[in-house]
Amino acid sequence: MTTADSPLAAFAFDEMLGWWAAEFLVPLWGERLPVVIDAPAAGPSHRQVETLRAILAYPDDLRGPVGEALLAHYRDEWQGVTPSLGPGPELRSADEALAAMSAVTLYIPAYRSETGRVAFEFHMDSRWDEDHGLCVLVRDWAAVRVAGQTDCHGADSE
Repeated sequence: MTTADSPLAAFAFDEMLGWWAAEFLVPLWGERLPVVIDAPAAGPSHRQVETLRAILAYPDDLRGPVGEALLAHYRDEWQGVTPSLGPGPELRSADEALAAMSAVTLYIPAYRSETGRVAFEFHMDSRWDEDHGLCVLVRDWAAVRVAGQTDCHGADSE
């Protein structure tokens, strides 16, 4: 059975964190990433499984749009000054914004509704917000929000 047939086969439930985790080659990111599904031990919801299937089948690269969203967030929200380091790195492109990220994880939230659009989050550490990390909310394949890791609210997506 392939991962496309049964994408949950690779997941293990983490009792300490209360979520399902695995690592996959994520085509829309172009590399292997940790994937987390926020679901109880009983298992992910139908919508979460369908979201995972859609992510693994999506043919386009989202690194560019995510990088653009990160760059805009850095310029608009931080204005080049980091909370603990003072002046931040000068970022001139989406590629440079992505290079300032580490520990990227794809996160499928516990949706409040069983129906709705494709919505998921990328959680990551950044050089300019190392205390909190960042989240990029993706809805219908577009980066629609950049916020702190606990502030994306992808679970509210309908």
